[in-house]
Amino acid sequence: MLALVTVCSMVMSYNNNNNERISFRSANDGNDIMKLLYHRIWRFAALALAALAWIAGSYAIGQAAQLRIVVVQGSDIKPFAEALEGFESACSCEIIEVIVADSEHSDVAARVRRLRPDGVLALGIDALTQLRSIKDIPVFYTMTAGARHPFGEIENFSGVNMFVTPEKQIDAIRELLPGAKRVGIIYNPRNSASLVEKAARQAKLDSMEIVSRQAGSAREVPAILDDLRGKIDVLFMIPDMTVTTPETVDAMLLFSFRNRVPIFTFSVQYVEKGALAALSVSAVDLGAQTGETARKVIKEGIKGGIRTYARKQVLTVNARIANKLGIAITEEVLKKSMVIK
Repeated sequence: MLALVTVCSMVMSYNNNNNERISFRSANDGNDIMKLLYHRIWRFAALALAALAWIAGSYAIGQAAQLRIVVVQGSDIKPFAEALEGFESACSCEIIEVIVADSEHSDVAARVRRLRPDGVLALGIDALTQLRSIKDIPVFYTMTAGARHPFGEIENFSGVNMFVTPEKQIDAIRELLPGAKRVGIIYNPRNSASLVEKAARQAKLDSMEIVSRQAGSAREVPAILDDLRGKIDVLFMIPDMTVTTPETVDAMLLFSFRNRVPIFTFSVQYVEKGALAALSVSAVDLGAQTGETARKVIKEGIKGGIRTYARKQVLTVNARIANKLGIAITEEVLKKSMVIK
């Protein structure tokens, strides 16, 4: 449509601005009239061809500028589809293939190399794990649970952490639970030391204290929870791959109900199971932020990668759990939150 409008505009401009007029009265004979007609037709055709050539060239340049991206996702689930939707909207790229990395035996990295893309989008930690051997193609990741993963420092890896910054999480806890002074965190220092350090600094600014306990394996979590009884006002469940497992989450929820200690977490799914609240992000927003990162890295040839936290977040509150634990949430907080009743 744009091409047609462009051609028509140029041709109309030619006809409107051309001062030549065919005057049959002033022409000496028919030959003069025909010569003048041929002259005008020739100029019209040349102008039209030039316009079409310009449009074709512009289209070719646009096509050449479009990035070719291969998508690798850990499974075929709705959150990954939403993240991909956001990625495409921001990246303005061509998705040449979507690979579901659901088999440990399939050589996903080799398949990606054969496609020779400009970049690879990894959705989920399973997909990212299968791309660890790729060193010569930019890899962009999101939807990777965990405050830190073992590929975070690889030079050609860039991504957006699905966890909101620790500072914003602590601020949200203070706003939601102004009477809470002691925030419990269980973590594996190999995964989350930096996160806990940042949380501790922010807690101090907010007149709160981080009561942290280290766990080398998930088996240690129940005993640590017993040790924290009576020592914390809220349990901050972080996305630590060692500590946050289906079994440990159940143990944390049981601890919460028995001791009337609310859980503040990073994912809505845990709020639905019984945590008090979560500060989380949407998959679409994560995908869009990752798409912007991909375009910037590839277009500008950035080395060393770009790694950031999610820039948008939403607070989700479980009103039923708040009532069970005897916690009053202010109307101001509820108005700007998603509330599960």
